[in-house]
Amino acid sequence: MARHAETLAVIDLGTYRCCCLIAEVTGPESVEVVGIGSRRTDGIRRGVIVNLEALVGSIREAIEQAASMAGRSVETVVATVPAAQVRSFTSRGVVTISSRDRVVGRKDLERVLATVRAVQIPDGQSTLHALPQEYTLDGQEEIQDPVGMTGARLEASVHVVTVPRQAAQHVVSALNRARVDVAGLVFPLLASAEAVLTREEREQGVFLIDCGGGTTDVALFERGALWFTGSIPIAGELITNDISIGLRTPVPDAETIKRTHARATPGGDEDLPLEVPPIGGGQPRLVASSVLTQVVAPRVQEIFELVRAKLERTNLLARARAGAVIVGGTANLEGLLEVAEDALGIPCRLGVPMGVAGLAEDVRAPSFATPVGLALWELRSGRPQRAQDGVTRIRKSAVIGGMRAMVDSAQRWLTGMF
Repeated sequence: MARHAETLAVIDLGTYRCCCLIAEVTGPESVEVVGIGSRRTDGIRRGVIVNLEALVGSIREAIEQAASMAGRSVETVVATVPAAQVRSFTSRGVVTISSRDRVVGRKDLERVLATVRAVQIPDGQSTLHALPQEYTLDGQEEIQDPVGMTGARLEASVHVVTVPRQAAQHVVSALNRARVDVAGLVFPLLASAEAVLTREEREQGVFLIDCGGGTTDVALFERGALWFTGSIPIAGELITNDISIGLRTPVPDAETIKRTHARATPGGDEDLPLEVPPIGGGQPRLVASSVLTQVVAPRVQEIFELVRAKLERTNLLARARAGAVIVGGTANLEGLLEVAEDALGIPCRLGVPMGVAGLAEDVRAPSFATPVGLALWELRSGRPQRAQDGVTRIRKSAVIGGMRAMVDSAQRWLTGMF
């Protein structure tokens, strides 16, 4: 990610919003936000780039806003890729311990993880992340860090996150045309996890659910590692469209009504009249709040029923002993947590970014989980140091419970991806 002295610059490319965040490092686990630029995203529809030039304009405006606020330029960034296009699977690798004393060393970890990275992935896909879940040494399972242990056969279970090569190319191209270099691309839920999940949640088992604009994305973290990712094509943008159709109002006005008055469950003053601008102009109509709830509630219910169905198909619900943490702009809907808890049958809470200072009031919201998490991701990764065999080691203790993820350097990764 962008690091100039102790400054980080990141860009979150969402369906609804493009956000650039500039932060200064204030400690080993914290950052101070010094600049924010947020612009309505043009060119992305339900997580897919459909107009590159329009997206470039959104990126430029977000960067300019953040740079003006921070009083510094942005030259290099780390950015998210659309979560809807990400796929993941678990793969295993195995090696024989090479040293005479059979003591596991860092080079053994590099070797076993290299065997996983060499696994065949579907045509047109590129590896975005290869994240160790656990190791097995001579049959002993669930080892988080085998370095220093003695054995003959080392196995690694690694969660591989892939993205369509063309989608990654489009993201990098858009950022380059916006006059910034790309140091790396990150799966959004991995970034959000850095900002909102506690260590205990990641160990006990927790779902991280991002209710964004175009898609609702979910990931399972357990024993400090990532075990599952999934996505459904229904989120806040469809709720806005429902309001536009149901109340016969322009989409921009429907978005405003959603953000200021919408509820996912009945409550408050249901008879409170709302002013609804008509399509084509004219005098606003008065509509009872209960009518708005009748439009919004079924769609929110559908979202979490689909999430539950996806998790039930993979037999994962029982593994989230810590419940679910919900982020994204749609998470702010009144009553959404209640709907989520009823549908999933587990405790749910809102994910508010932690470890940030500076413009705290602006970023302490579920909608800023990903950009803040991107900055923390870079901070906790540190500068990659190239190992003797050309493999770069990056420590992701907050994500994988103290294990070391072996990934390519950003430059080598981007070159190999394309």
